[in-house]
Amino acid sequence: MLLLQSHSRFLLQTLLNRVQNLDKAVELDYQWVEFDDVRYHVQVTMKNPHLVLLSVSLPIPPPETIFLGGLPFGAIEAIKAAYGSVVQILDPPRDGFNLTLKLNLSKLSPDEGSTSSFSKVIMNLL
Repeated sequence: MLLLQSHSRFLLQTLLNRVQNLDKAVELDYQWVEFDDVRYHVQVTMKNPHLVLLSVSLPIPPPETIFLGGLPFGAIEAIKAAYGSVVQILDPPRDGFNLTLKLNLSKLSPDEGSTSSFSKVIMNLL
């Protein structure tokens, strides 16, 4: 995985739920902490139900890890390569987070929108 050693099951389920129900306008605002102080914040508004804001705060890295701008070296490039137009990286990220992504779920291809394909994509990222 790109950023973490294991993925968040709650994040995965939340995003899968959103992808499977894009036609339903719902408002989400979840914050939680998992896996050695990794903090998440997911937001969806009723105004734009196909846009998901995902913020991640990473724990302090081991001294041998190369971090640039609060993220592992090469993380931004890897995210851009993996997601292309589906993800916009907000710079600067939200206060208190290392990374904030704007996921445009309406730009997912039909194959990427399938449960198994999308879950692999998300698990590889986070």
